[in-house]
Amino acid sequence: MMQPSTHPLRHLEPREAGNTPQTRTIPREVRAAVLLNAHAKRVNDRVRAELASVLPAEDIFFAENLADARSQAECVLHRRYDAVLVGGGDGTLTTTMNLLLDALDSTAKGGTRHALPDIGILPLGTGNGLANLSKAGHYLRDAGMIAEGLRPARVPLRLVRDRSSGWRFPFASIGYDAQVLNDYVRVGEGARSAWGKGLAKSLPGYLYAIATRTIPTEMRAKPVTIRVKARGACSMIDPETREEVALERSTVLFEGPARAVLAGTAPFYGFGLCALPFARRRTDRFHLRVSTAPIAHLLGNLPSMWKGTLRSPHLFDFLCEAVTVETSSPLPLQMAGDARGETSCLDLDLCETAFRLLSGSAAS
Repeated sequence: MMQPSTHPLRHLEPREAGNTPQTRTIPREVRAAVLLNAHAKRVNDRVRAELASVLPAEDIFFAENLADARSQAECVLHRRYDAVLVGGGDGTLTTTMNLLLDALDSTAKGGTRHALPDIGILPLGTGNGLANLSKAGHYLRDAGMIAEGLRPARVPLRLVRDRSSGWRFPFASIGYDAQVLNDYVRVGEGARSAWGKGLAKSLPGYLYAIATRTIPTEMRAKPVTIRVKARGACSMIDPETREEVALERSTVLFEGPARAVLAGTAPFYGFGLCALPFARRRTDRFHLRVSTAPIAHLLGNLPSMWKGTLRSPHLFDFLCEAVTVETSSPLPLQMAGDARGETSCLDLDLCETAFRLLSGSAAS
């Protein structure tokens, strides 16, 4: 077993335990690590101390940068933790999963086989879409469940891979969907006061970004032609019946003017927005949605759009193994809520390896 001092990791000092959540215990102990993103919205000294009151200090790690996070992912595999509780938003979780997969590949080349740990979500970031999927509750309550030996139900999650960069993600998009997230980030960066920064990292800040930045940008934008071609098995979702209709392999799924393309295996963005309502329909496909809807149309149907129940002739839904997306001009790109610049081509496929998300206390 590796000793804490052999890795450049910062460990938290414990404090006396406070009111630890009361949970039912089972005989098999779950050994869990906690990985905290130092830059996450709600990660602070109080949160760190509270977590140190319910879990061993040597199992709590604090990442200031990507190098820290990479070392911690390697340490998690070497110590053979059963579970990892990740404190941050969707970007933090996605980075952690990518680093764990990279570390797994690295150890496999050396002849050592490790199992991926289960992933628990401590929703301490700005965007917590995956927390909606796992039904994560209060971070201390969920950490307490693990500390008491409870083995929560697990939710399988396969990721989608961008073949160009190798990055794997639960959801991504190009077009105005990504533009909204980019504008939301810029609103936060432009805030000067503490009050303004707090507002910028909230749902009102998200809506403010749409009203003041995204809508004006979209009104000035020229039409973009988008072509989506399947590379493998695929099907479409009938817009009326919601039934799955098989299509020929490697067929062109869509070609024409469009505003956005979304893809993923997880339905939710931050704030509970159900952007990919068919993402959990099958475990061997990801949901791909093409939108030709003007942004005003979506805003005019905001309640149903938010819940993922909107039926519109402007939405085209498919379930795919792999696709190539090409655009006539570069469009904004986001992966798991993180801005990724612009692109005019995406090659996406479904990853073979599946993670298991631990159900949170909100599931009960």
